[in-house]
Amino acid sequence: MPAYAKLLNDKGINQKDINTIDDFQEKVPFFTKKDFFVDTPMEELCVDKNIQSLKLAVTSSGFSGVFSLGMSTEQDQNQSIFAVDTLLEYLINISEKKTFLINCVPMGVKIPTSLPIAEVSVRSDMALALINKFTPYFEQILIIGDPHFLKKIIEDGLEQGLDWKNLSVNFITGEDWFSENFRLYLADLLEIDFNRSDSGFFGANFGIAELDLSLFHESIYTIRLRQELQKNTRLREKIFGKNTKIIPLIFQYYPHKVFLETTQENELLFSMLNPDILMPLIRYNSQDQGAIRSYEEVKKILTEENCQHLIPDLKLPLVSVTGRSGRSLTVHGKTVTPEEIKEGLYSDYEVAFLTTGYFKLSQMADNEGKIEIQLKKGVMKTAELKTRFTKALLKHVDADIEIHFYDYQDFPYGMDLDYERKFKCI
Repeated sequence: MPAYAKLLNDKGINQKDINTIDDFQEKVPFFTKKDFFVDTPMEELCVDKNIQSLKLAVTSSGFSGVFSLGMSTEQDQNQSIFAVDTLLEYLINISEKKTFLINCVPMGVKIPTSLPIAEVSVRSDMALALINKFTPYFEQILIIGDPHFLKKIIEDGLEQGLDWKNLSVNFITGEDWFSENFRLYLADLLEIDFNRSDSGFFGANFGIAELDLSLFHESIYTIRLRQELQKNTRLREKIFGKNTKIIPLIFQYYPHKVFLETTQENELLFSMLNPDILMPLIRYNSQDQGAIRSYEEVKKILTEENCQHLIPDLKLPLVSVTGRSGRSLTVHGKTVTPEEIKEGLYSDYEVAFLTTGYFKLSQMADNEGKIEIQLKKGVMKTAELKTRFTKALLKHVDADIEIHFYDYQDFPYGMDLDYERKFKCI
């Protein structure tokens, strides 16, 4: 890839000096999307400048201010279809259950799969119409979308009289970090029991447009592990340390597909390993914060704590994702993060139902902070409601911070709430 060769040359790196994994980790710098996607011609990002073999281009959300792009060939797409179908077979058994997929991912992102599929983007009315029309003809429905949008679909369905508990519907979400309380809240609405194998599935997938749309995935084991860590302080400390306030998302990944590292600041570094991909990014810093754990390390801890039932059945390394770096503020010496607010908002299910889930976290003068929360359409702010929201938030936000509520139409940042892009909550 000419662009990568130039970046190495500019850093004074001679590829002939890289002969071992130690050489690689000691000498090869890491790069971010700004190094590749600001001024670089697209052909320079392709191996041998072979942009004519491009079959599909995928854009990122532009959340960071820079649009990064993924590029793949027809061969890449065929491999992706096989990989996604294999994953869905593992998660929801698509070979034995006739499955219809509803793709609600925004930005025109396509899901590579052989399943029958509807592409509706962020139209909850269309998604609900498809569920009503196609449920009689399929054994299960799979809906893929952004966490906030899946919340909207599920709640809108209930308000329209949809009986979720008697439908075989599964959900996979990505795009943004979500709290375990968020999942438990939606599972309560759907009547999903994560301890039953025949219950519905609500899990997360982690992808990056410029790398791959499915880099990590949850399983029923990692979900149950995260839920156990939420209540088991001793186990949480043994896996993540004593200062872990919010449980990260826990995924497994395939080390033959991506070589994963972390920086000293705990940001994830990706090196794609498929020699045939069109745009093989190396030591690419996604600026997602996380940590890597070997399968054997996690297995040993779970065995010591008599939690063998939580040991994943796939003998793959695990990676935890805590959110994006640089997204926090300090209020009177205490750090406040969006992840803490998300956990608090969904700790009270009645509170959770009354908000869109969108909020703005702002730094004020004199070390003060402010949380601004949007209520759902038709929900009016009251003193009693503010007291209840405040109580829920203070379960997880350990700081004296102002809390403001807005009727749906009065939320000052409402123009960004189209579900097409990630909302900047800080």
